[in-house]
Amino acid sequence: MSTEPLTSRAPKLVIFDLDGVLVDTQAAENAGIAYVGELMGLTLDEERQHELFSGKKMQECIDLMADLARTSPPADAVPLARARCEELIGDRIDPIDGVAQALEALADRGFAMCVASNSPRDIIERRLTKARVLRHFGTRIYSAYEVAAWKPDPALFRWAAAECGVPADDCVVIEDSRVGVDAALGAGMRVLQYTADPAGTPHRDDVRPFFSMRDLPRLIAEL
Repeated sequence: MSTEPLTSRAPKLVIFDLDGVLVDTQAAENAGIAYVGELMGLTLDEERQHELFSGKKMQECIDLMADLARTSPPADAVPLARARCEELIGDRIDPIDGVAQALEALADRGFAMCVASNSPRDIIERRLTKARVLRHFGTRIYSAYEVAAWKPDPALFRWAAAECGVPADDCVVIEDSRVGVDAALGAGMRVLQYTADPAGTPHRDDVRPFFSMRDLPRLIAEL
């Protein structure tokens, strides 16, 4: 992980995670994975699901459950988890509260924006479309599956920045999970960590947490 001090100049690119940052789907994502765990005889409450799964590659989560359950996962574990997740999400996805306003404000101020997620590209596009915020990103969508590097590997964020033509130290990443924060720091980027729980604490002392997406444009401007 980079230990170089990060620049204090204003960022030129805002890189967003997807689940739990732009769209309110992280709980459904976790529950879809936990459903596969139930098929292996493993029961996990919501707190444990969040601890084990949030921000991670789905196959990694399934392998972890197999270790905990001491049994092999179903051969079609990933499709089962994704199907259960989509069933829980349904036909409509709400953006995280305040996201629509934050994206409008950032666009008005001229900030370039993209999405970099561990999810497959078709899922990213579908969820952004359902949440009615896809227009803010256009084709600037980057999936870990396209670069074969999943957070906490920093390669996904580095690739997104390079594709957008912006140096790492001119980027700020908006994340909610520990693995995402670690990936951004490893890429040499600044990070703002969103959590809907004001009682929550940042995973790292040098990462600023925030609790309302409505504050995001101001926080980015302050960088």
